[in-house]
Amino acid sequence: MKNTYKIRLGIAFIIIYILFYYSVLLFGPESHISVVSRNLLSAAGALMSSAVLFYSYRKSATSDKIIWFWFAIGTFTYFIGELIWMYQESFLQRTIPFPDYSDIFYVLQICFYLIGLIRYFSKLRTVLRSVQLVFEMLIIMIAAFSLSYYFIIEPLLKNNEYTDVFLTIAIGYPLGDLALLTGALLILFSIKELPLRSSLAVIFVGLLIQIVSDTGYMYLLFATHYNTGSFFDPLFTLSLLIISLSSIMTKAIPKAGNNEEAKYELFKLYIPYAAFLILIIFSIRLNHHHYVLAIGSIISVLLILARQIIILTRYKRLLRTAAADKQKFMSLFKYHPDAAMTLDLEGTIIEINDAFVSIAYEPVESFLGASFFHIFPEKRQLVERSFLTALQGQHQSFEVDYLDIAENKYYYSVTFIPIYIDKEVAGVFVISKDITNTIANTERIQFLAYHDSLTGLANRAYFEETLKKKLAASNRGDMAVIFIDFDRFKVINDSLGHDAGDELLVSISARLSSVIRRSDVLARLGGDEFIILLTEIQTKAEIIEILERMMKVLAPSYFIKNNYVTTTPSMGVSLSEEKKKSAVMMMKQADIAMYYSKKNGKNQYNFYQHGMEGVSENHLRMEQDLHHAIVNNEFQLYYQPQVDTLAGLMYGVEALIRWQHPKLGMLTPFHFIDIAEETNLIIPIGEWIVREACRQGKEWHDSGSMLQVSINISPKQFQSSQLVTLIADALEESGFDPSYLIIEITEAIAMNQIEKTVDTMYRLKKLGVRISIDDFGTGHSSLSYLTELPIDALKIPREFVQNLGTETNNAIVHTIITLANNLNLKLVAEGVEHQEQLQLLQEMGCSYIQGYLFSKPILKEDVLLFTLDN
Repeated sequence: MKNTYKIRLGIAFIIIYILFYYSVLLFGPESHISVVSRNLLSAAGALMSSAVLFYSYRKSATSDKIIWFWFAIGTFTYFIGELIWMYQESFLQRTIPFPDYSDIFYVLQICFYLIGLIRYFSKLRTVLRSVQLVFEMLIIMIAAFSLSYYFIIEPLLKNNEYTDVFLTIAIGYPLGDLALLTGALLILFSIKELPLRSSLAVIFVGLLIQIVSDTGYMYLLFATHYNTGSFFDPLFTLSLLIISLSSIMTKAIPKAGNNEEAKYELFKLYIPYAAFLILIIFSIRLNHHHYVLAIGSIISVLLILARQIIILTRYKRLLRTAAADKQKFMSLFKYHPDAAMTLDLEGTIIEINDAFVSIAYEPVESFLGASFFHIFPEKRQLVERSFLTALQGQHQSFEVDYLDIAENKYYYSVTFIPIYIDKEVAGVFVISKDITNTIANTERIQFLAYHDSLTGLANRAYFEETLKKKLAASNRGDMAVIFIDFDRFKVINDSLGHDAGDELLVSISARLSSVIRRSDVLARLGGDEFIILLTEIQTKAEIIEILERMMKVLAPSYFIKNNYVTTTPSMGVSLSEEKKKSAVMMMKQADIAMYYSKKNGKNQYNFYQHGMEGVSENHLRMEQDLHHAIVNNEFQLYYQPQVDTLAGLMYGVEALIRWQHPKLGMLTPFHFIDIAEETNLIIPIGEWIVREACRQGKEWHDSGSMLQVSINISPKQFQSSQLVTLIADALEESGFDPSYLIIEITEAIAMNQIEKTVDTMYRLKKLGVRISIDDFGTGHSSLSYLTELPIDALKIPREFVQNLGTETNNAIVHTIITLANNLNLKLVAEGVEHQEQLQLLQEMGCSYIQGYLFSKPILKEDVLLFTLDN
């Protein structure tokens, strides 16, 4: 729009300027002022034209800018010629001779214009097409030259009064104009882009006006009738202004339609014939014996024949190219990996490719000639709408699905591509890409984004999103969130391995799924944490009923990796209530209530109540304090005596850790060992225990008390690759006799990754230490493994000792004692608190005792005193 406005403004300016020029010429008085005015108008027109052309050259980013550069220089030389003319006529007030110094610059204008046309023409077309154009232009130029020679040049040459300089300049003008006109026509025929072609057409008009002006000027000059201020003078300025106008037209012309292009091609085809025909007519009517006209006619005939040969050659090449292009297209169409077909303007199937044949669920013949819209009847409106849009020249893509004869569902991405012939839409290409697998993969990715890959349950993202939506849609307070964490899961996972842990999680999720209702949402948050959203709850009793069912379903042991394992749930419940709660708040409150359950005995559920936050905060504070405890050396070892009742002597101690908390006082492992396990602080704590126990054992030995020292190794510490190195270093640093160091591990640790466990045990045995299985009988392990383990002792767990007196429990303890004796293993019973328990154990054959009956855990300073008292 901006360029169109400039063109209209330019045309209006040119009209007003030239009309003003003619008004000065026709109606102004014959005076010196009139002469000066006319000369100023001519010079100003040339200067403005050169400025516009130079501006277009600077602003243009296309290949046509070279024309505007040379035309700007040529127009400026014309302006210099006008200044010389004006100086002589207006200031010196003398009659301008012919030729004059100004003619040098007028001729230079023609030369620079010609250079611009030649430079631009050199960038156009293929060689063959350029040769054809040259022949076409030669036909036109020879016809024009022959006529120019007959009418203009020959009369000048026959006049003996003219000097050579006069003749050179006089003949140079028409020949130069003829060359410019031919050059402009040559480029005009070479360009397909309508904007630049229209611009060159305007140049052609400008040059044509200049030729008329030059011809009129020369005619009046030779007839001695030329006077300054002739009718032709404003035409020179008009030609320059029109040429400058052409430079701003290249961006304002719309795209040509097919009819305009066809007419233009016909014009280019017939104009050389028209030029030749004019030459022949003039030759016959004027003087068919004139040698220049005759030679021009003969040469034109030869050039026309050569042109025809070139046209035929080019036509054959085009046919070969078209055939090759057709084969390329057919190859692309036929062998395209996706189903493709061609539709006419009515949507009728004309062609189909091999890929379509391979997926067609009906005979191919039933598709050819049929309507494409019938293939997807359920999506007919979408298909028709997309097809109509494609007929408007815009490609369309959409997705559809259909069932084959076997009722298998497929998904296709269909693309409509308009077919253009002579720049008109003549049909539509259809490409159908099978995206069934892509859709399935997308759905799978979408599923994984909102589901747990291990259990198939919803994940945290899905749960939070669902909870937010449910809370936003309900104001009745009819929802509850249950947060579940499983006790001892980490021990089982570390002991039996991650595969066993994963298998346990799958079993847990199956049991939970069997309890919840269809309207509820069960999700796994990660690790052993699960969360449930109960909806449409009417009373708190409903929630309790569901919780009790879960406790019952989750109570039985799980058979994992040939082992029976038990894990119990600690659950916390948060109610939505009638007042609005956010999803984050409900989940946080349920988490706090769950942690309260875990810290108050585990294997239970609790509803969130105000004040429970303190438990969670204590957990976090305890974790932070543990870090400081290691650095500040706040741990202590207490030692519980182990007694040989047959000999009546204390033979050893079990090292038990205590934490002297700066604010909470002395803490037992119950208060912090789980946190240490969760945060991996159990590793540095365990290292401290090993080194301190060895150091203290050496101190007792040096004082004469040859006591055994038993230390407990956690699952994570036993699995550490540094365990053997740690114990070796501790023994070496302390000088403690390794045969007096007892390494106690749980049965679950011993049964996990049996090959690796046995290897670690043998490496420990090489150090000289002894190994004991703690809490034997609680892990439900296979007894066949027991013979493979290089162990020295078994410990009867506290649970069995506490229940001595019942027939079943007595049988279990008796079996363990018999097994230990048969395997020649030392047997220690721990947790003995009553004389009756001691008596039963002695009767069964167990004489090594540990428990409160003899002593609670005591400080290292009290151990020697206990030995003396004993």
